[in-house]
Amino acid sequence: MYEIDHDRVAKIWFGESEASLQRDQVFYDTLAGKPFRFATPRIREVHVIEDRCVTIEQRLAGTNMTNHLHAGRTTLDKARSTFDDVLAELAESGPLPEGRALSVMDEDISLYDAAEDFPEALGTLAERRLARFRQVLDPAVEELDKKIDALRRRLREIDSGQRSVIHGDLIPDNILVNDNGAPIAVLDWGFFTTEGDPVFDAAVAASIFDMYSESALDTELGLYKQIEERLGYPREALLVYRAAYSLITANVYDAGGRDGHFAWCAAALNRPDVVQALLG
Repeated sequence: MYEIDHDRVAKIWFGESEASLQRDQVFYDTLAGKPFRFATPRIREVHVIEDRCVTIEQRLAGTNMTNHLHAGRTTLDKARSTFDDVLAELAESGPLPEGRALSVMDEDISLYDAAEDFPEALGTLAERRLARFRQVLDPAVEELDKKIDALRRRLREIDSGQRSVIHGDLIPDNILVNDNGAPIAVLDWGFFTTEGDPVFDAAVAASIFDMYSESALDTELGLYKQIEERLGYPREALLVYRAAYSLITANVYDAGGRDGHFAWCAAALNRPDVVQALLG
């Protein structure tokens, strides 16, 4: 990313097509029409220079929440509360059909190309990923076939019916705050951005707030409790969506499952509370 001036930055893209970036531009323009209290990215221009795409984007102000926390300018409890505030705003923003046109992760098609609704879209994607990576997943996940069979049914049973834009990768690094710790921008959309059940977004966000520290599981469970109390989302639904996210993204960074993300996903799929939510 290169600074142009106080208001604009330039990004050089590797592997992104002009068409996909123009689709992102439409999505961001529509997203900007939502009455959020925080800013979201805007792509102002898309260019192709020497076979590489370059975008001119709005510069977003603020300090990411992680740095704000590490600098001692806020407490962990305050950061978690702010996190819930952002999730609540996203959930309350309502449907965003333009999000349905986006592809997720490394998929070549949008989440909804092979499905009519969110439970079907997630279930179909999970089965597609399983077919692609079964050889790696099978030895790592106990009763894998039983879990994937249950997942499609459970996704429909726990669907809240509410629809909103889903960020899909909401971590403290992706929330910019002001000096008082209030959120003023949310960035880095795209990894799993779509339209769907906001309970899914909350489940994912709680699980990735702290993935690898010694207290990661305590943090995840603590955030689930806050989300239950603040947003009213059932724990069972959060855990089913945790299973879906784990199965779907397990091999996104390493097809051979040799990285920490795969181990993190496999561990969740074997975790007693997640298994109970899936299989009963």
